[in-house]
Amino acid sequence: MVRFIPLVLGHKELVHGTLDDSEKWTYQVVRAHVTEVNGAQLQNNLFGKQYGMSWVARIQGNVNADSVSFIKNGKPDSELEKMTVIQVRKHATRTDIYFSNDLEVNTDELE
Repeated sequence: MVRFIPLVLGHKELVHGTLDDSEKWTYQVVRAHVTEVNGAQLQNNLFGKQYGMSWVARIQGNVNADSVSFIKNGKPDSELEKMTVIQVRKHATRTDIYFSNDLEVNTDELE
């Protein structure tokens, strides 16, 4: 059974102001096949780094994202946890977005 879930893709636009720059976020809801990427060796092979938790979202079509969020009922898109996009891979009919909700793990944090 293939399980598709809705995700929110965040798109960041830099707005140049007269005194300083600011970020403007826009959001797009997509349906994606999401798989957890766990295992240190697999993460090293894919990213060259290790993360505590990471996922790959396979989305039909050509999309871009600066952040990825899981939808939570009752929360507006702007208040959802923005997870970091690690890598985007484009294919003929789909886009694979690899993302993580935490920082890179290094040897100091391993037990």
